[in-house]
Amino acid sequence: MSSMKTTEKKPFAHAMAFYHQDGLPTAWKQAMKFAGERGRIATMPDIIAARLGTSPGDAPWETYFTTLTAEYFGYSRTGRLVLIITHGVGPMSTLDGIQKAYSWEYKDKSRNRRGWRITQQEFWDLEDGKFGEVSIIDIVDYCGRYQYPFIQVLRASEALTDPVLNARFGPQTREYVLAHVEHARRWHREQAGTTEINRYKLPRQRFKRYNSRRRREHTLNMDTCSDPFIIQLDGADNCSYGCLRYGFRKIEKGYALAHLVSTGRLVHLQHEGHQSLSLDVGCHEWWNGVRLVGIQEGGSICSGVHSGPDAHRLLRKHWPELLAPVERQEEVGFRGLVRIGSQWFTQYPKAGDVMDTYEPEYVVTSVEKIGGLVQFRTTVGGYYGFFKFGVNEV
Repeated sequence: MSSMKTTEKKPFAHAMAFYHQDGLPTAWKQAMKFAGERGRIATMPDIIAARLGTSPGDAPWETYFTTLTAEYFGYSRTGRLVLIITHGVGPMSTLDGIQKAYSWEYKDKSRNRRGWRITQQEFWDLEDGKFGEVSIIDIVDYCGRYQYPFIQVLRASEALTDPVLNARFGPQTREYVLAHVEHARRWHREQAGTTEINRYKLPRQRFKRYNSRRRREHTLNMDTCSDPFIIQLDGADNCSYGCLRYGFRKIEKGYALAHLVSTGRLVHLQHEGHQSLSLDVGCHEWWNGVRLVGIQEGGSICSGVHSGPDAHRLLRKHWPELLAPVERQEEVGFRGLVRIGSQWFTQYPKAGDVMDTYEPEYVVTSVEKIGGLVQFRTTVGGYYGFFKFGVNEV
């Protein structure tokens, strides 16, 4: 009798992350192609659910995500400055709506505009509930909680009661905070047992004091009743809301600020003399990297998020299969070369006095060396750190 070897079949992933170097629109289209017509893009509560269903070391805890949770900052109908936070509804619940809001900054050729915008009427419609359920937070009252709001690292006790964090994370915020606290305490216990290796060649007495202080903090935070730092709560990096001390941001008449909400991975964060196992949650800027999660209809994100395809690795592995034959051989002219692995390609031609593209176009099937090295001199154009020159100069 022969034995049959069996392997455990992994369940199909119904939630997958998509990153694209060309930015949000391309990542969105890939994520929605995976999700299907009745699928959707993950919101922040979805990411929280994925984290609660997994553990540190798994993709939901170790990856940066941009979500379809949106945050709006403006004047209410009564004239109060408020934050309105939504999950998958509102002006920025579609790709067209997101691009319209972001165009305030990325279409500004003067490069003087910061942040995204929706109209005042859209903001009031959100406030009135016309798009669906929203959370509304009085920003003046909120900023009175902290000396420096939106650059805070919150302790667990602060995270449990913070209105903005609870609105961003959604209904499972408390469950998430308690889970993060347990992971943080375990991390502090591990850190408290580190060895005294003088990695940075510090003077011995100073090194001992440093290590003693460090161990003391880890010891305090590893206890079951401790209150460790766990969440870095941010605003928009280049479009600050402001604060009570220095005043709030002036908003152009007829508009309100608008951003998607992103969250980062777990990191060992050192801040104001403290150390913590924390992650950040803040506003997504147009120039930030984008990783969106597509969720298929009926699919559960609680079992985790597939990290998605690595486009660069796949291209390097499968580039011969992606080649398209040309109808006839033609002269491609003077081109730079680029080598990927052991294979040479001609580069896509560049336009003007700029850096080389380093993007492969045609496969080089044979190479013949002509002449020896020659010296090439050119003027420095623009910032000195980048080598820019025109093809005609060569």
